[in-house]
Amino acid sequence: MSPDCKQVIDMHILLADDHAMFRSGLKHIIDEEFADSIVDEAASCSEVIEKVRAGNWDLIILDIAMGGQMSLNILPDLKRQAPRTPVMILSMYSEKQFIVKALRAGASAYLTKEHTPDELIAGIKEVIAGRKYMSQCIAANLAEYLSLGNCEHPHEALSTREHEVFILIARGHSVSEIAGMLQVSVKTVSTYRVRILEKMGLSSNAQLMRYGMQHGLVD
Repeated sequence: MSPDCKQVIDMHILLADDHAMFRSGLKHIIDEEFADSIVDEAASCSEVIEKVRAGNWDLIILDIAMGGQMSLNILPDLKRQAPRTPVMILSMYSEKQFIVKALRAGASAYLTKEHTPDELIAGIKEVIAGRKYMSQCIAANLAEYLSLGNCEHPHEALSTREHEVFILIARGHSVSEIAGMLQVSVKTVSTYRVRILEKMGLSSNAQLMRYGMQHGLVD
């Protein structure tokens, strides 16, 4: 064990992700670096809430979406229940809007699932020490985003779920495809689509796609 690990041994970590294989891989990485830590697992937002209510945690590692639910929606509740427990968000999304929403909701760190195990370990050590953590790449992108000024853009008025649906539409996915990806009904996605168009003052998927590209929200 490296000298740095002596400061973070005996941690109680809650690892929340709805994919058992991914949880297993993360648990192996954490066990290798922090051998004396106890890692418990959760596979849904409701399970996370239950376990946070029932126990004391030194760190929560939270997947941004589980079982069709956006975990960012429960983050304020988690911070109310355990205000001193840092939360690290692991995400498949690198869009700046998700990062901003996560930090505003109380996250201490934001990493995409493409990051290396070394980046994960570095992030854990930083947040356990009471600091915020983002990779250099994410930090640079976020700084560029914030440097554009404080002007309000229509997409900033969207809720977390609406923003997620908006991004998927802007990437060219159909309503039925999005429903399958988010594990919700087609009717639910259609309702979100209507709200998104109303809030953003647009009238079609083509305009949403154009908006996303113009504002650098999609590749």
